[in-house]
Amino acid sequence: MRRLLPAAFLALVAIAPASAFARSSVPVASVPVASVPAPSAPAAGANASASPAAREAAQVVDAFMTALASGQLDSARQLMAPHAVVIANGHVLGERDAYIDGAAKADAAALGSVPRELLRRDARAGSDVAWVLSEKRLHTGAAQGPSEVVVESMVLARTTAGWKITHIHWSGRHG
Repeated sequence: MRRLLPAAFLALVAIAPASAFARSSVPVASVPVASVPAPSAPAAGANASASPAAREAAQVVDAFMTALASGQLDSARQLMAPHAVVIANGHVLGERDAYIDGAAKADAAALGSVPRELLRRDARAGSDVAWVLSEKRLHTGAAQGPSEVVVESMVLARTTAGWKITHIHWSGRHG
């Protein structure tokens, strides 16, 4: 699954340390954050007993992934703190702007065509910090090899503008 997962995260493992999910690049659309839908109900495997703050943080994670998968990179950028760090499969992809202006383009292209299934979600939040751990199956289809399972952890900080992602770590395995 060298196309999606290796050095390419969420579909994501290896292609090049510069990308988390990469396959090819795709034109980027600029859409305001408000236009990125967040799931209204917890997905299967979601931690339904999470606190309201933890659920809010999880909604930011979902909005980020929706924006990324649909190529709305400016919207994804707005959900991250300026010094957020992105790591995938042992490679530091960079801080927010370096990631969004670089590897995120290939990740968006890869994620846009790969069905994803949430297998598990845990979220916890304090007054100013939250973390969201998700395990997802990427259904890549026979042409791209077996499905991949991606473990995603995100740390968020509460700001005056709401929760912002400060750290992303993706790793994957054949599933």
